[in-house]
Amino acid sequence: MSADDPNGIRDGLKRAADGAAPRAIDLDAVLTASRARRRAGRTSVIGAGSAAATLLAVGGLVMGLQGTGLLSTTAGSDPDSASIAESPMQAREESADGYATESMLAPPEKVNPCGAPVAEATDAAGGSLSMAVEPLAAVPTGGAGSARVTVTNPGPATVAGEVRLAPAMTIADDGVTVWHSNGAVSPETIPVALAPGESIQLDGLVEAVACTAAQETAVAFPPDLPPLTPGTYGVTAVVVFVADGTSAPEYLIAPLAPLTVE
Repeated sequence: MSADDPNGIRDGLKRAADGAAPRAIDLDAVLTASRARRRAGRTSVIGAGSAAATLLAVGGLVMGLQGTGLLSTTAGSDPDSASIAESPMQAREESADGYATESMLAPPEKVNPCGAPVAEATDAAGGSLSMAVEPLAAVPTGGAGSARVTVTNPGPATVAGEVRLAPAMTIADDGVTVWHSNGAVSPETIPVALAPGESIQLDGLVEAVACTAAQETAVAFPPDLPPLTPGTYGVTAVVVFVADGTSAPEYLIAPLAPLTVE
């Protein structure tokens, strides 16, 4: 034991090293592991770079679309909910009621909800179109009947645009709605160009049954509505018109016409 190694640590380590069996180094394994680590590092860098490039490209596309006005979002909404802007006609055709929701109008079938007073007839002043429902033959209680709706141009100039083929019908008792058109309604429209005094006629369906305000939450009424009590009622119609050069629909409302339920 040397003076500078009083505990014999150096000698002990030497003896342990001399007694240990020599072990060969596997160069192939070392090289393989090294290559694998290098490949993993390169893949991580490339993957991160690709993801960043993709995000930059998508971000650039969104910003570009917003700059051109092709991408529209609702104020305060999440960008993920952005939608490609539609033309006014596309919006009317693709919405649930067939008309643009931006008009802030209720669907025509909801203009006269059950249990509420019917809407007043629209004024045809200023060259707009007037409405009328022809008197109907008696409708059996609990049954259905066909109504003829006439749209007329009473003004001095031609009125052109589009009219929805299906009028929304309402039956009223003493001015209060007891039934109205409901369920799925075709949004099909026809072009019109009515000269002064000209008119078109549309056909609507009425049912002599009674609805309630509680049933307004559903799109369609249940099939077992109670029949109306025989008597005299009123019937009105709402026709949707979109004038040329505009995108907002106009609701034309007819005054009440007599209806007999027997």
